Parts: sequence; structure tokens; C-alpha cells
Amino acid sequence: MALATRLEQLGTETAFAVSLAAAEWGAKGNRIFPFHLGDLNIATPKNVVEAMDKAIADGKTGYCPAAGIPQLREALADDVGSRRGLSFTPANVVVQPGGKPVITKFIQAVMNPGDEVLYPNPGYPIYESQIEYFGGVAKAYRYLPSSTGFNIDLDQVKSLITPKTKAIIYNDLQNPIGAESTDAEREAIAELAIKHNLWVLSDEAYFEMRYSGKSKSIAQLPGMLERTVILYTFSKKFAMTGWRLGAAVAPLEIATMIAKLNTNDESCTTHFVQYGGVE
Repeated sequence: MALATRLEQLGTETAFAVSLAAAEWGAKGNRIFPFHLGDLNIATPKNVVEAMDKAIADGKTGYCPAAGIPQLREALADDVGSRRGLSFTPANVVVQPGGKPVITKFIQAVMNPGDEVLYPNPGYPIYESQIEYFGGVAKAYRYLPSSTGFNIDLDQVKSLITPKTKAIIYNDLQNPIGAESTDAEREAIAELAIKHNLWVLSDEAYFEMRYSGKSKSIAQLPGMLERTVILYTFSKKFAMTGWRLGAAVAPLEIATMIAKLNTNDESCTTHFVQYGGVE
């Protein structure tokens, strides 16, 4: 029996295939240095684990609202907003089982088949996979080496935009090359998004992962808050990769649709895990 042809467009995240091979190699007594996956070799903070354990003991094991429990949505609205100098309400926050579903649901919410979406390459492989799986045209933009590291090739970005372009995926701080946009680069991307009326997915999974300085969000720039969806995840910041907890922080019109997609997909993010997030 034949499977759906759209599966031919579905990519993968090769880091997990490497992870399996590494585990098999390690089981044979070999020492593994795990640089292949964005995981952490430190434990989740004890207070977070205890908060989840208490939630289980208190019976928080059933369904909960598709957009997330009110306590977590409020906490995220405050935290994400205050760290970026922005104002969000709980209605702007839609809890997800990890950061990856934010990518998928952003694409589902804004892109029609045949639309073009720009994404960074090198970058997270799921960007391209999900754009193509849902019938879009994935158009990669590159980074160029500079005296300070790497910069987005803005001339290429400009050349890739056509009347069919619907959105741009922007990752700052960047995975995997660790690039950080200058103010001028961030402003240039924002200017293009406004000029061409594009949605922006701002992947901020590594927003706080730095030794010094302070990160900035493209959503802080004039005209960007109403067109930007922020991808937030607990995975890196709190060593919670396996907990699968994240959120989309978005304008109300798209937040409502992402919550509706939750209802049609996983129903809700694991109830008791969200209490660990509140902690």
C-alpha cells in the first residue's frame, strides 16, 4: 500500500541518527564526546524537578487548556516581555511541547502551499523540512565570514524575496555557528520584513545562552511586534531538553490559531510538566 507522497518532502534532524550511533558505540565500552546534539550534561535544577513531582502528587495529570495553564502563560508573558523591554499578556503566549512545534505551527498558520519562506543555512534542519512538508518553497540565505565572526548575506536575502515570499525565519543567537546580529543587521532584516509585509519567526532558543552582554530581539524594533512570533524554549536555559516544554509568543491573531492547532494536534502540553516551567 502506498504512503502519502508528501512524506517525500519530510526531512529529518540527523543529530538524532548520530545520537543513536553514538549510543551503540558507547555501549561497546568506547568513550563518547557528544558534540552532535544540542543537549546539556547538567541536571535540571532540583526545584524544577520538585515542582513537577508535587504537581503529579497533586493530581495534575489530566488534560489542561490547549494554550497552556494560566500560571505558566502569565509567567512567560512577564519573563519574555521584561527581558526584551516589551509588554505581553497571557493571551499572547501559547505553550508547546518544546520549541520545535513552534516552527511547525508558525508555518501552518502563515504559509499556503506554494508560498516561499526564507530560512538560514547553516541552520536548524527542521526549518527546511517543515516548509517543504507543508507545500512551501524553502529558500535558504547564507552567512558570510567577517572580522567579528559571521554576518547574514543581506544582499542575498534581498534577492530571494519575491511576491510569493510569505515569511522569514530569523535565528539570533544563531545555531549552529553562534553568530549574533549587529544592530544594523537586525534592523535591515526588520526593514525588509516591513517593506514586503512578511511574517517573522524569531527563533530565540539561545537568547540567554551567553557569557556576557545582553541579547536583543527583533520584536523590539518599531513595526515588528505585530508581525513577529518568538520561539521560546526551556530546553537550553533550564537544562530541560527531555521535558519538551516551550512556547510561541505571538500577536493575538496568530496566537489564537496556534492554540487551535494545539487542539487538533497534541490537545495540550503535558499538564504536570508545565508546573515545572512555572517554577
